[in-house]
Amino acid sequence: MITLGEIKSQLTPEQMKAAQALVDNEFAGKSKRSYEEIAEGLGVTVRTLYTWRQDRYFTLYQTYLADHALDNFMPTAVAKLKESIEGRSSNGIPSMKALELYFKLSGRLVDKKEIVKSEEPTSRVRVTREDISRELAELDKLLN
Repeated sequence: MITLGEIKSQLTPEQMKAAQALVDNEFAGKSKRSYEEIAEGLGVTVRTLYTWRQDRYFTLYQTYLADHALDNFMPTAVAKLKESIEGRSSNGIPSMKALELYFKLSGRLVDKKEIVKSEEPTSRVRVTREDISRELAELDKLLN
């Protein structure tokens, strides 16, 4: 597992700033900018931005930043889940999906699948020596 420190050590300050700008842009909604605008704002070419986006450490850093930004939504997500469970988010009826999700997250509901092995022996097809000899004879005819 690569640490954040190892990732950062492989990037320049400009690359880290660019990664942050690209992640921020993904969360920008209607005010999302083009790569040309982002590159210009960073003082690099679009080609440079493209090259950086191909770098493994750059994308790992972007992933870290995106995950961190998404973590900021956890309180909102929990509040919305609570509203859905209480039935306050729609027609006053608790959401069964929200209840299921809550029980799964709390470990009180686990999907179980069971494989049962039959105790009955499987029927086997018996092959006699004559059958084998006949098959070998047919193969010999095909080869000759």
